[in-house]
Amino acid sequence: ANAEQDRRALAEMANVMEGTDKPLISTSGLLGLTPGATATEASVAAGSMRKSEEVLAAARRGVRAMTIRLPPNTHDGDQGGFVPVIIAAARAKGVSAYINDGSNRWPAAHRLDAAYLYRLALERGAAGARYHAVADEGIAFRDIAEAIGKRLNLPVVSKTPQEAGDHFGFLAGFAGLDAPASARWTCQQLGWEPRHRGLIADLA
Repeated sequence: ANAEQDRRALAEMANVMEGTDKPLISTSGLLGLTPGATATEASVAAGSMRKSEEVLAAARRGVRAMTIRLPPNTHDGDQGGFVPVIIAAARAKGVSAYINDGSNRWPAAHRLDAAYLYRLALERGAAGARYHAVADEGIAFRDIAEAIGKRLNLPVVSKTPQEAGDHFGFLAGFAGLDAPASARWTCQQLGWEPRHRGLIADLA
């Protein structure tokens, strides 16, 4: 329902902006885009993420419509993305957890690096383009859990997919996804260079 509201709002804005060549940026996600393979800007969105990217069609009507895809961890300290949910689960359950062997990977970017990408897209982004706000292409979920466990002085444990729901709550369906992503094309096109600390260093 939220995704549909987002789509409708973007469509209304695009209608008003038709023929102006003004920039209109939608925000989409990266988690689950191409499970098990490194997602690129050419990867096609599915499900609810596709709704926020439908605005790209407005590029054919004189709107400089673009999409920026954010990773599940757009972080700044212990804030941003799904990190606070994972930390809260560790505090509540007394353990920091990952699923199976925890080798599944999540991309990440610092909040300030992502903000700078939005500025670059506004200034020089191309109509119809998708950009990736990715600094860390793929951090093993176990490394995230271990960083949280170390910071909170909690044991780090493996959970089965069946146990994940009790530990992670609504996030259980995402916590086991392998979803690395690249931003090489974005960097080449916009001259974007992530400069802030990575997720593991930020958690520390």
